[in-house]
Amino acid sequence: MNSLISIVIPLYNAEKYISETINSVISQTYQNWELIVVDDCSIDSSVVIVNKFVKNDERIKLIKSITNFGGPARPRNTGLVNAKGEYVAFLDADDVWHTSKLKKQLDTLQGSDCDLVHTLANTIDKNSNITGEFQNQRVFKKLKYFLSAKSVIYYTNYININSVLMKNDKKMRFNEDKNLVAMEDWKLWMETIYNGKKVVLLEETLLNYRVHTNSISNRNSDIGYRKTLYMLSVLLLKREIPLRHYVFSSLFNVFKIIVKNFKRT
Repeated sequence: MNSLISIVIPLYNAEKYISETINSVISQTYQNWELIVVDDCSIDSSVVIVNKFVKNDERIKLIKSITNFGGPARPRNTGLVNAKGEYVAFLDADDVWHTSKLKKQLDTLQGSDCDLVHTLANTIDKNSNITGEFQNQRVFKKLKYFLSAKSVIYYTNYININSVLMKNDKKMRFNEDKNLVAMEDWKLWMETIYNGKKVVLLEETLLNYRVHTNSISNRNSDIGYRKTLYMLSVLLLKREIPLRHYVFSSLFNVFKIIVKNFKRT
């Protein structure tokens, strides 16, 4: 089946990487896609670069936000509102897909009864050199010996949003709470699993995930851990996380804060 895939890229001041990112979409072996780039009021040359792609490929669209939101949640939601595809994928403006990513994931989605497929990922630096394995996947491998696959998501966000291909649920939206910037995708995966959707890991490395000092997605800081505690509390109040997982996950993150601060002394 030649299904349309909608790809959403939130864009903000990514002039150094956006060409490499878009080219990784254009180079996909699966070609029936639309790319929706949502600019969050960039002040560098990002928009100029994207417009060159728009002129050369009618599958690529650029939407400009009126005001800066300060995080990817609203731009992603804008992309979702405009997405026409049966399936949707997300890609940050500095990350890179392997050429066979969409094809292999679509085959998995259409060949099994699941709602979301994600993949393994390598990390890359500012120069696109591979530096290792996505850290949260290493944590996942350890935690799955003690917890069920469905429970691990409450302890670490092992689903890298840039590796996701999922059915386009027209009601799906990312939470725009400013206290959850860089956490909104994790919250969505928790809700997705809690609501009984089937999530499958395609155990192939099909994403190069950029980690650098300017990356908004670098959550391994005191602020990141405190945001996690806030998010867990929100989910508990909505009864979307079991009490035992709220308690143990909160203790797990407090422990990480203590260890991180101890290493600084």
